[in-house]
Amino acid sequence: MLLQASLDAFNTCCKMDDETTAPKAHPALDRTTSFIRAHDLDLSEEDVAKCCAEAASDGDELRKISIDKELLSLEGNGSGAIMSALVTIGLKEATDESSRWSATGSTDKIIKKRGKQLKKGKPNNTAEAEIMGPWENAASGNDVFVWHSKCTRPGHGSDYPVAKSRGLIPASAKDVVELLKDSNRVMEYNKMSVGREDQHVLTKDLNSSVHCLETKCPQLGVTGEAKIMSSKNQPPLTRKPLEFKTLFYARHLNRDDGVEMDGAAYVTVGRSVWETPEGTTDGCDGSTTRCELLLSVNLVREITTENGEKWCELTSITHAVSPGIPIFIGKQIALNAAENYIKDIRALFEK
Repeated sequence: MLLQASLDAFNTCCKMDDETTAPKAHPALDRTTSFIRAHDLDLSEEDVAKCCAEAASDGDELRKISIDKELLSLEGNGSGAIMSALVTIGLKEATDESSRWSATGSTDKIIKKRGKQLKKGKPNNTAEAEIMGPWENAASGNDVFVWHSKCTRPGHGSDYPVAKSRGLIPASAKDVVELLKDSNRVMEYNKMSVGREDQHVLTKDLNSSVHCLETKCPQLGVTGEAKIMSSKNQPPLTRKPLEFKTLFYARHLNRDDGVEMDGAAYVTVGRSVWETPEGTTDGCDGSTTRCELLLSVNLVREITTENGEKWCELTSITHAVSPGIPIFIGKQIALNAAENYIKDIRALFEK
């Protein structure tokens, strides 16, 4: 998924820790030790109060830190609202086709060519173009669209760019989302991954499923599946693996979500989690470089075909903080990684 693949290259030049002492691995995160940035999430005062109250096991000071630093605990019922808020901003980013987004040269050329053909009354009638979603800027054939934009949400990390990519995958939406949520299969499409582990499942109800539209987790009050993951990637030229601790949430979409659909559709969202309410690690592992993911989105929309073949379109979003490199260099790395992410997943299903 993009929260791993795009950041592999995007964070290649993260600052390295020069400590040479024998490292001690981070303990597995769970809900009681996981904090997440919420500065840009549309949460009610009641939802925020739930998260802060649950986090205040050590007294009022911890609650005050959570509020002041705009990080909330994933402990308690408030975490369901956090996941829903992430979906809201994720879908907004993935379906935004406004002029805010700047296309790469190849993407701009294809979109402009389409516009000229439509003005002349000459739509693309090739066989490949028939497999195409009905929404604006839909992908077709082997094309991979890539855009970048400034972050429109204020606060932490807003000066770092957002990358978006889109392309067709020769598989059902169900098969693609199953691939994205399966930690055991990450290395099938992410060449730089050295492993991903599910540390804590948040939706523990046996009936909770990414494919179910009705059944909600009784504690979180949301449909779908959520977990905290730990992953490591080893890009070229890096001395230490890049480590990500991430909240991952996936669910089935319905018409009420306001997304143009042509069949089954899913969304996955991700954001980094931290061991402390200050947004820092516990500091005990010097063997990796911790990187931060502010937003990862995968919008998977199935496309209806005349011959019944299974195809879907994958739109991915990555917004990451990479403090070790200049922003303009990081942007180019992110765009290349976003394109390769679509191509690598496509190639996996073409085998």
